[in-house]
Amino acid sequence: MADFGILSHVTVELRRQIFAALQATPDTDFGLAGIVDRITLQSPGEDLDAAAVASLYLYHLDINQHCRNRQPLPDRALPDLFRRPPLPMQLRYLFTPVGDDETVNQLLLGRVLQHFHDFPSFADVSGRPIGDAFGGASPELRVKPDLLSLEQLAQMWNAFSAPYRVSLGLLVEVVAVDSAVPPERLRRVEELAGGLGKVVP
Repeated sequence: MADFGILSHVTVELRRQIFAALQATPDTDFGLAGIVDRITLQSPGEDLDAAAVASLYLYHLDINQHCRNRQPLPDRALPDLFRRPPLPMQLRYLFTPVGDDETVNQLLLGRVLQHFHDFPSFADVSGRPIGDAFGGASPELRVKPDLLSLEQLAQMWNAFSAPYRVSLGLLVEVVAVDSAVPPERLRRVEELAGGLGKVVP
């Protein structure tokens, strides 16, 4: 499932989880009226629809340095074939309440923080298992607050050319993007007694 569409799938799943958590909050009306699109995926600096309650914006992609430089992965069906390891990505989002009522905005932030504190990982996207990228990744994704400094936030809102709003950063890792190259036969290295190796055809 970790093809090139995984970034979009993760974004939609993250929004679905936030929407479900807000809808299920007892005795609190966040103004969603059962419409998931009221959590927009547009930048909070855009001219948003008046019905928008919050923005969930993917603003940065980064390679997870701890998962780089993996060895080729043996194919599970044909062990003499090897796959390229997936590209390990981490996604950074900005969740921004955009309503006029600051009390509701702060309730939104608190509920989203609470949800990902209670449920910091997930294994399904769009109702399908994420999978382990042919053995090259974890079958679960982790979500945690990505608390930005005031300076970083000021720079971001300056880039949006919009007035500053209190926002919550969210980090999702590790999102594996599978290679599109089919498995191929690689030459193996056989270790010799002296610690050196020779290439086996």
